[in-house]
Amino acid sequence: MGPNFKLVSEFQTIHRRPFELAVPALLNPNNANPLLDGEFLELTSAYKMARGTGPSTGATVPSFAYAAERGRYETQAIGKGPFLYMGDYEADTLIMDATGITLGMKVVVANVTIATLTRRGLVRWPATPAGGEVSVGYVTRLPATNNNFLRFIRAFSAA
Repeated sequence: MGPNFKLVSEFQTIHRRPFELAVPALLNPNNANPLLDGEFLELTSAYKMARGTGPSTGATVPSFAYAAERGRYETQAIGKGPFLYMGDYEADTLIMDATGITLGMKVVVANVTIATLTRRGLVRWPATPAGGEVSVGYVTRLPATNNNFLRFIRAFSAA
């Protein structure tokens, strides 16, 4: 992976799959807001990956982690990128907002600000869910004890 997302679990049990992006320009590292490794994108009805804009309480459709470094030529050439699609895993991520997160808490995908840009990353399970949120997993280690990375186990569940 890259500097923002690191797998802790064995890679062999995880299914990586290439998906076309709804906006292929996100793969260009010179884009104003390029796609980062570990950013979570949503699978659209057109079977493409897109940055979601769902409710602030969390995404209501499954989201998957982008699993390649920023600016890879082969992803730009074909307009597709690898996503961690099937299988559970444990990973460390910087694409998150750790505000209010506690050990063992569910996390969902929502907008987070990284270096003044809006990305799709992990946030705490909402105190008052709007309904329909899809949990991405559970927190296994907090940033304060993990070099500012949030460690989580991926395990999807609906609200």
